[in-house]
Amino acid sequence: MHQQITFPLSSNDAYNLDEYIESSSNRLAADSINNWRSNWGVNPYPKTLIIEGAKSSGKTFLAKRWEMLSGALFLKNTYELTESILNHHKGFVIDGLNEAWDEEKLLHHFNTLNENQKYLLITVNGMPKIRLPDLSSRINASRKINLGIIDDNLMKILIFKIFSNNSVKVGDEVINYLIKTLPREFYRIINSVNKVNCFAITHKRKITLPLIKEVL
Repeated sequence: MHQQITFPLSSNDAYNLDEYIESSSNRLAADSINNWRSNWGVNPYPKTLIIEGAKSSGKTFLAKRWEMLSGALFLKNTYELTESILNHHKGFVIDGLNEAWDEEKLLHHFNTLNENQKYLLITVNGMPKIRLPDLSSRINASRKINLGIIDDNLMKILIFKIFSNNSVKVGDEVINYLIKTLPREFYRIINSVNKVNCFAITHKRKITLPLIKEVL
């Protein structure tokens, strides 16, 4: 099994669109992104898609990939959907929907894009509590895809990739120990492995099991 993820090790590497891993747990989301013209939403909002997943699970990566494929525009809370903007973009992205978003403006964006037959991608860690009934009903009626939980194989690939991107070689016993020890959360895995890397470099030590246990 594989899964699509990003490896946010540096600002330049964070969204390398050629660097991802596929898995059955999020293949549906990847397929919708890659075949967005024919596999997106459902009625009554066939051009709206919501991708939900834990922090660092690959949501922004998928959104960036769709930006590349469709020319979509990333929307901010302060943006206004002018006629010029609508005419120049087929799709729009709200990346990281949370309670900071003004619900009236979000509802306006949703209605405007739907009326103008524009594609909309929303990514979210966990759906925030929505108080506006009209907005809540639209969100509930939209197609949602959940990114799956990391498995052993993906975890191994991710850990190996992070070490490799830092030109560090480690033994299988180190990777296997990390697989058993670290939580199944992308953000915490990435942070923990980077922490090990930094400690080893700072103290000029090889990455061994004793070092891993000392750091974590």
